[in-house]
Amino acid sequence: MDNHSHSYGEYIMKVSTIRRVRNAAVGLVITGALALGTMPAQASERPIDITGYSVSSFTVADTNCRNVTIKASTKVKSDYEDAYAFIDVTKNGGVVSWVSLENRKISERAMICPGLYGLGAYKVGPADVSATSSYWDYDYDMMWSDYSDYTDRTSKTFYARGKAKSSVTAARRGSKVTLTAKAQVYAPDRYGYIKYNAKNAKFQVKSGTSWKTLKTVKLTKGTAKLTVTQSKKKTYRLSIPTASWAASTNSKSVSK
Repeated sequence: MDNHSHSYGEYIMKVSTIRRVRNAAVGLVITGALALGTMPAQASERPIDITGYSVSSFTVADTNCRNVTIKASTKVKSDYEDAYAFIDVTKNGGVVSWVSLENRKISERAMICPGLYGLGAYKVGPADVSATSSYWDYDYDMMWSDYSDYTDRTSKTFYARGKAKSSVTAARRGSKVTLTAKAQVYAPDRYGYIKYNAKNAKFQVKSGTSWKTLKTVKLTKGTAKLTVTQSKKKTYRLSIPTASWAASTNSKSVSK
């Protein structure tokens, strides 16, 4: 959090000051309107909406925290004036970092520490928004302002994945070839690689210029075996797809 361009405390003080000044101004305008016996048309309840976030997943092979760039796009109403927002970054529902929105768009970095909070899915959003809308009332020849606080539920999921690596060996006995696969994944909370019990791992054989899947397996204690009947020499490999907490990996091929 210390890497933010402004501290949380400074930001709260800034917003608090703006609220006091604007609320006082709005109160004066409302008092004048009540004296006249009428009120203007209601301003937008949500002067600004967050329409989406842009953030990339990343892969780790060390224990370092990452500064992840988060961008937000917004859509504003015709009476929009300005806005501030705190945008949560969460893991399993708990806040692990945040970024702030000022005016219409942001591009900020959130510090994400998989060694502390784990690998897997992280989420940007929701956002607590404080926005002001202003418009000119020609009937009363004055500027009206309205201040609103609300939660924008727009969100975006991204992933912190551990680097994965795999290997496969082959042993032939007559027409039968036994393939033995092993896989590991980097676990930052363990400070190194651990056995990877990957799901949907594929033993594959080279067929022309492409790879054909022989069998899809789940590794146990980081290992899986497959025996095939093949009298001719063939080339084999293990292919593991991307998981929510582990990157994909293809082993080096082996011929037997």
